[in-house]
Amino acid sequence: MRSFVYHETLQHGTPDFPAEYHYVDAHHPRYVMPFHWHKEWELLRVVHGTCTVYADDRAVPANAGDVVLWHDSMLHGCIPQEGCEYECFLFDLHGLFRNAERFKQYLRPFYRSWLLPQLYFGAGEHQPLHAVVSQLMNGCRETEQGVVYNELLVLGSLCNLFAYILEADLHAADPDPRTQRIHRVEQVKAVLEYIEQEYASPITLDDLARVAGMSRNYFCRVFREITQQTPIDYLLHYRVEKAAAQLVSTSLSVTDIAMDCGFNDQSYFIRMFKRLKGVTPKQYQLSAAGKPVIPLHFDGSFDILNVKKEQE
Repeated sequence: MRSFVYHETLQHGTPDFPAEYHYVDAHHPRYVMPFHWHKEWELLRVVHGTCTVYADDRAVPANAGDVVLWHDSMLHGCIPQEGCEYECFLFDLHGLFRNAERFKQYLRPFYRSWLLPQLYFGAGEHQPLHAVVSQLMNGCRETEQGVVYNELLVLGSLCNLFAYILEADLHAADPDPRTQRIHRVEQVKAVLEYIEQEYASPITLDDLARVAGMSRNYFCRVFREITQQTPIDYLLHYRVEKAAAQLVSTSLSVTDIAMDCGFNDQSYFIRMFKRLKGVTPKQYQLSAAGKPVIPLHFDGSFDILNVKKEQE
């Protein structure tokens, strides 16, 4: 099952250098990557183990050494198997090269979505591309360990990456934006943004179908097809994750947090929280001072806190 979906609006990197690196293992609060979208592109490389990566309505199994490239505004996520570790590099393609006119003539077709690069690059193919990604990720990892950030390495690696994609024709023209599939994704995005704004208020299935501009039955079918969850399951997951964030960042009581997140019945809130997180809300709150809580079982949940890997 996919984790819940949302529009990520956090600033990645800085306005002057909009790029950010994350190393993700089982102790990372976002080990199960939420199904989301943002304005940045994102590179993922599997370091150990296996995972399933998602892109819009596609699911792709990925193994150690495999590379995935998500373009801007693509719905995406990742569910790792036990023991999997992966690293991500997020970057604003247009922002990084805003003042580099010489490069922009080659990159413009990508950040304007005239060309869409290939999504998946297996470990046994396209070795020049993997060499570039390794150089990029290894340089970022050294930065995480205290080495001075090498912006030239990042820019050079991205230039080499897209140069190889162009040279090897690892791309396709953007499909007609009026196609039914893209239209349905945009309708679902509108629903996700509505839930993000109104999750604390009473929300019915009819409300969500109305936001999507679909009949109730058709909306349920389309929503499940894209997110792998029913609309009501998604709403429940979202409210639990918002509650989890409040539990570790505020001094509010469990009762107050339940009410703030749209749960009118505290017993139901505790039961659903434990089902999705593996611990009760109080246990989760008490553990906040130590290591991030790792659920006793997985049921499509994750933490929404956007933190990098803790320094060793």
